Amino acid sequence: MASDFLFLIQLKKYCMRYIWVNIILVVGVFMAFSSQAQIVTTNPAFPVANQPVTITVDVTGTSLDKLAWDNTTNPVYIWTWIKKTGSPDSDAPTNVNPATAAQAAAKCTRVSTNPDKYQITFTPTTFFNKAAASDIPRIGLKLKTKDWADNKQTDVDKFIDFSSGFNASFATPTESSFFKNTGDQFAITVNASASATLTLKINGSTVATQTGTTLTYSQTVTETSGTTQVVCEAVAGTETKTISFSYTIRTVTTSQARPIGLKKGINYNLADPTKATLCLLAPGKSSVYVIGDFTNDWSISSLYQMKKDGEYFWLDISGLTSGVEYAFQYLVDETIRISDPFADKILDTEDASIPAESYPNLKTFPAKAVSDKWYFNRASVLQTGQIPYVWQTANYQKPAKEKLVIYELHIRDFFGAGKKNYQSLIDTIKYFKRLGVNAIELMPITEFNGNDSWGYNPTFMFAPDKFYGTKNKLKEFIDKCHQSGIAVIMDIVMNQQDAPNSYLFMDFDFINFKPYPTNKWFNVTATHPYSVFYDLNHESNYTKAYLDTINYYWLNEFKVDGYRYDLSKGFTQTNNPTNVGAWGNYDASRIAILKRMADKIWTHTPNAYVILEHFADNSEEKELAEYRSGEGKGMMLWSNFNNSFNQLTMGFPSSNDIGGLYFANRSFTVPGAVGYMESHDEERLMYKNIQFGNSSGTYNVKNIATGLDRVKAASLIFYSIPGPKMIWQFGELGYDKSINTCTDGTTISNDCRTYPKPIKWDYLQDPQRNSLFLLTADLIRLRKTFSVFTQGDATITQGAGVIKQVALKNKPYTSTPASTDQMNVVAVANFDVTNQTANVAFPHTGNWFEYYSYGAITNVTSASLTLDLLPGQYKLYTDVAITNPITAVADEQKFEVNIYPNPTNGLLKVEAGKETVESISLLSVQGVKSLPTRLDATTWDVKQLPAGLYIVEIVTGSSSIRKKVIKL
Repeated sequence: MASDFLFLIQLKKYCMRYIWVNIILVVGVFMAFSSQAQIVTTNPAFPVANQPVTITVDVTGTSLDKLAWDNTTNPVYIWTWIKKTGSPDSDAPTNVNPATAAQAAAKCTRVSTNPDKYQITFTPTTFFNKAAASDIPRIGLKLKTKDWADNKQTDVDKFIDFSSGFNASFATPTESSFFKNTGDQFAITVNASASATLTLKINGSTVATQTGTTLTYSQTVTETSGTTQVVCEAVAGTETKTISFSYTIRTVTTSQARPIGLKKGINYNLADPTKATLCLLAPGKSSVYVIGDFTNDWSISSLYQMKKDGEYFWLDISGLTSGVEYAFQYLVDETIRISDPFADKILDTEDASIPAESYPNLKTFPAKAVSDKWYFNRASVLQTGQIPYVWQTANYQKPAKEKLVIYELHIRDFFGAGKKNYQSLIDTIKYFKRLGVNAIELMPITEFNGNDSWGYNPTFMFAPDKFYGTKNKLKEFIDKCHQSGIAVIMDIVMNQQDAPNSYLFMDFDFINFKPYPTNKWFNVTATHPYSVFYDLNHESNYTKAYLDTINYYWLNEFKVDGYRYDLSKGFTQTNNPTNVGAWGNYDASRIAILKRMADKIWTHTPNAYVILEHFADNSEEKELAEYRSGEGKGMMLWSNFNNSFNQLTMGFPSSNDIGGLYFANRSFTVPGAVGYMESHDEERLMYKNIQFGNSSGTYNVKNIATGLDRVKAASLIFYSIPGPKMIWQFGELGYDKSINTCTDGTTISNDCRTYPKPIKWDYLQDPQRNSLFLLTADLIRLRKTFSVFTQGDATITQGAGVIKQVALKNKPYTSTPASTDQMNVVAVANFDVTNQTANVAFPHTGNWFEYYSYGAITNVTSASLTLDLLPGQYKLYTDVAITNPITAVADEQKFEVNIYPNPTNGLLKVEAGKETVESISLLSVQGVKSLPTRLDATTWDVKQLPAGLYIVEIVTGSSSIRKKVIKL
């Protein structure tokens, strides 16, 4: 079980790489709601690049706070770089060890009167070795300890602009928008870079005038309500600089009932696109203000204080322009900035790296909204007058559970640069149809931290992550999948959420960065092992309502066909924070939680898929699989057979029997186990084949062609077993890059588990890999065409042997089938690396037809048949003759081939029109495979073969075909 969740721990480390947020601190311009953490000041107030400047950084609230400091053994460095205004991201700092980068970093001095302040004095042109002050318009800085690995540093990058003209700023107050009480007094100080006439106005009335470089004024708050604007106009000759701030009087929130029918989130007025109503559930809070594009440059305004109705806050917003996007946040109890938890679009400061090909004309994160605290840098978007997506497919019928063949994919790792989006998925639907899968499972696509992630760190559950495209493009993909008979399943994360989830922040300890015990949605600490991020309390009525709304939203607004719930075993309040074994035991409370949630789903979407990544006690999984199955419902459980099949493909006895892949062998009465050989969590079969495969003599699993043939054998056994199936992306092509491949494409490390992986669409041009694709597509076709593969009764060889066989009896069973509807099947494969004799059990005696030997007849005269099998050889027998589909595929493509002489006495020529023949294989009627010697581009030597009937398998760059040939 621990290995199943290792990726989540690695994911947390991975996602933390993305908390760097570029915050612009322009000297003389104060950001809204700035905190006391990491305040940067300069002396002089308006520094010039070719003159000395003293930089002071207050690190209170950062990981350097109260550092055990020593200027020799544990110094603090300023890490600084030149940043030109408007320059691209490539000018941002790189990971340089400040202890060895003399031009990038220098030691700071601790201020003796304040241990949380550090100072350094230098002349920028000298420090950076620049000839002119104009070469350094701006510098960026960050403080960090000498030991780069300990990650003690200031929270965000800061920037200092160097003066090149007249300027003015408020020294006090330091915020551009804040709250005050009637009767408060506070100082106002204005600094100018040159002597000027300084005029201070409050709500338009002049209260002070001063000539010089400084103006001071003591303001007494006399207002009893509203928002007051303070403006200073600085005039020096022909130059004028105007600066401002505002303060809002604290007032008791107005209590007023919500309009009838108001739902949580953004409510649009369909009759009037100039209006919208916001509604926020904020239990225990006393005040909420809306701040945004419509609130005077993101300042606090009494005009946007929300009304209160019990635990809800609401406000009508007017004066909007139809079709225009407005970014906004909620300011809760004056300190917490959150986005609307139900918004379907969330902006953040990393959006600039999203390719325009994926999301054209993406609104940028408002500069006025940028905060020193990275976790406040999310903004929700409202837009009236939106043009809704027009669905083209109505009344789509999902595949039955037992017929599901799911293709799991991660969009980031499925397409190349600039193509990692929904449009590329739309363009690939023909490929999915050719393969034959009838469902696509998308790894998490709800808004997550960073743009480069597996997605298991969700933050906003109603917003599709913009990195993959627009919400309407996602709808188009789902719509076109339905047009093609393909279901879409969302991998969705409901065990945990990541900061800055809005409900997480409702009651949150920002010092220790964890929920308070009073949080209505989240546990302070997880109740189970292997938890990452922040654990949801699934017994809370608040959490239940939240998750029910999420489930309804995606099923109805986006018409997805169901969910795969990540880490569903964590949906529990049974407290086992460290005991892995106890966590997996039967848990009645967890079962009740899942049943309640499924019931709610099936109330509005009766045939929605509910798939669990559970891996709990079999009795618990059985109960969940069979729950309401008589009504055509029931849940499905992920069933991991990666290790079992990979042991076999590598040529070793499997320590875990594959019999459990069949749901009835787990005592399930319904096909509720989604079996897979690979998933996003598991190592790739071909990688381990090549790295660790067994060998005997000249037979070596590490050989790519041999390894691929063994995956074919595994695929035959896998797809022959009834029950829903899942395939991981590129598995049909024998993807052989490790799950732990790093970004350089070669290094293997556990730390790289979630990193981007090489995209291998070029595998399609490899005849050997294309042959695996064709065989996989054929096996999927067999499942769709013949009921025995999905509804038959299976008998599977048990134990850890290397000979695996599956016998399928159709229902109702007959030993004298008259049609394929009554057909029975036997599949067998030798996973050893040496020849083996197999005793294959057949359901009945009589004639059986070997599928991969062109329908060659085998007369079975007893209960079992002794077969000699080559290493890696596989056979498929049916008691009704059926056509080998690979030939049919080739014929559909009008693949022309000419084989002569036929009969042949030793030489075989193959001409394939415009096609290039990559390889041929000869199969005897017993299925024995041989590879003849190639003499030239079209000629093979088959003199060494015994006389008899053979099947010639010809592989080209685009397809393969089989023909009969007689060897004299």
